[in-house]
Amino acid sequence: MTKITGISESNASDVRVRLRVLATSDLHMQLVAYDYVNDQKTGGDSLVQLATIIRQAQTEAQETDAMCLLVDNGDTLQGTPMGGHLAMHPGLKHPMASAMNDLGYDAIGIGNHDCDHGLAYLARCLDQFDAPAISANLRSAALPGLRTHIVLEKNVSGLGDTDDVLRVGIVSALPRQTASWNRHQLEGQAQVADPIPALEEAIAAAKAEGADIVIALAHMGIAQFDEGDDAQNQTAEVAQLKNVDAVVAGHTHLKFPGPDHSGVNGVDCENGMINGTPVVMPGCSASELGVIDLDLHRPAHGGSWQVTERAATLRHPTKETVDDRAVEALAQEAHVQTRTYLSQPVATLAGPMHSYFALAHPSHVPAMMAEAKRFAIQQAIIGTELADLPLIAAVATPATGGFDGPENFVSLPAGQLRRRHIAGLIPYSNQVWAVKASGARLSGWLERSALLFNVLSADTPDQMLVDPRVPGFRYDALYGLTYEIDLTQPSRFDAAGRPVEGAPGRVRDIRWQGEPVHPDQEFLVAVTDHRAGGGGTFRAFSDNNIVVRNDAPLSQALIEYLKNPDYHVVRSATPWRFKADLGLRAFLHTAPDALNHLHDIAHLRPEACGYTRDGFVRLRLHL
Repeated sequence: MTKITGISESNASDVRVRLRVLATSDLHMQLVAYDYVNDQKTGGDSLVQLATIIRQAQTEAQETDAMCLLVDNGDTLQGTPMGGHLAMHPGLKHPMASAMNDLGYDAIGIGNHDCDHGLAYLARCLDQFDAPAISANLRSAALPGLRTHIVLEKNVSGLGDTDDVLRVGIVSALPRQTASWNRHQLEGQAQVADPIPALEEAIAAAKAEGADIVIALAHMGIAQFDEGDDAQNQTAEVAQLKNVDAVVAGHTHLKFPGPDHSGVNGVDCENGMINGTPVVMPGCSASELGVIDLDLHRPAHGGSWQVTERAATLRHPTKETVDDRAVEALAQEAHVQTRTYLSQPVATLAGPMHSYFALAHPSHVPAMMAEAKRFAIQQAIIGTELADLPLIAAVATPATGGFDGPENFVSLPAGQLRRRHIAGLIPYSNQVWAVKASGARLSGWLERSALLFNVLSADTPDQMLVDPRVPGFRYDALYGLTYEIDLTQPSRFDAAGRPVEGAPGRVRDIRWQGEPVHPDQEFLVAVTDHRAGGGGTFRAFSDNNIVVRNDAPLSQALIEYLKNPDYHVVRSATPWRFKADLGLRAFLHTAPDALNHLHDIAHLRPEACGYTRDGFVRLRLHL
């Protein structure tokens, strides 16, 4: 453990205790290790398995007379098809609530995706949790049970002749951008305040109620670069707040302690400290359990509790970890219902599609999504003046590996499509909206999307095509336009979206119907509500520029389009291309099954170069 300097050695008669804080984050409804899209069991992560690790850590605390808390940091109710199915049937008993009640959670933080199915649904779910739900900066009359903070009392006994109480304050906050990302669920119903001032207020209230120490649940990441004025990953700032003794982070699905944040100033990746405060970020989908151990003492003659030593670690299930039968049983009914619902046929696909090479060459998968979006907007604007505008569609390719591993790709079979296949294409409950955008804004949009790709050099043979720090879902292609990306040039924007003075840019020759796009030319763009609100670090559109707001989900729009699809348009859509003849070579990491489809990118002369430690295939491409 790390010892805090500046605290004198306590006397033998002083009260000494240990508080263990166990934490999960971004569970995303991963109750069972099951791939609902492919309808098969997996050997992957699940709360059913992590529950065994949780109970072991709780038992350790009990056996060593340590006090123990179990908390969750949000993004709990959305993420798998089971979560979507339960949201469509809100009268069902929620298995996540049942499982977390069984494990004895003490507090539940709220994440941005917990709002995805609406506040009425969130309120019904929270009513089923035994633990209080907390958020300092999400405020809504629709969530009457939501609290800004709590103070838990833990009895300290068995230490000589002393009986005492430790009061633990818990506060929580989510990114303020949630108000934009979830605009159609929150607008007019909720307010999302700036998290740092809101946390300061909640911490002060907890201390006023007698909290001896404070644990902050920060549903936000650890910033790996200067995010500018619109930062969403403020864990480092939370760790520096007065009276915060430990932090649980999340949101980005990265891990801490560990190498994911190497090189970030003030961050001790080995010991799990940020500016001296213990922090855990326990991955996602029940991959890890965060464990913070705090040793405290209080002088025998009275006074305040002080933290003397602290440690932050992550615990991972292993191949020997057995499933927790109690949690498994609580999930079983919803699991069976979800599989039954997802087995329903909804369309027929003329040929197979996959996303194995979607970040190296335009894929049929986003092309089909683009046509579905355009179809939905075309129906919505019939007979309006919007029908006179050129209509294009912005699409981010779903499932391109990245943080979620080599299984995170889409592979659709020819023939019958079932609801489970649609769920794989559209994991979130997004809606199809449309925005007005000028040619200048489209150019900037494409430049920010192209931040996904590294700046490449002909002199470097083993460089990575894609920046591993940038999730693939931040790469939008604009279908209906054509354009070229020069991989040897940096973007006109930095990672925070700020213009880079003097940068030439990497997106060139933007055209619509073969003609150059002018900066003041106006377009109608089919998007998701999430992207319209600035999701994925893009600039949010104003209310004046959001001109169509459909209530129907994107999944339904895709099903409607597939009743009479134009597969010729889907197969021939190639909006973007890399600038040719630059003599570049770069690695793409993809799924092992991609080796059976190399003919799809024969023009890139792919060379298989083994596997990564994570199980990705390494392909050298000639660009």
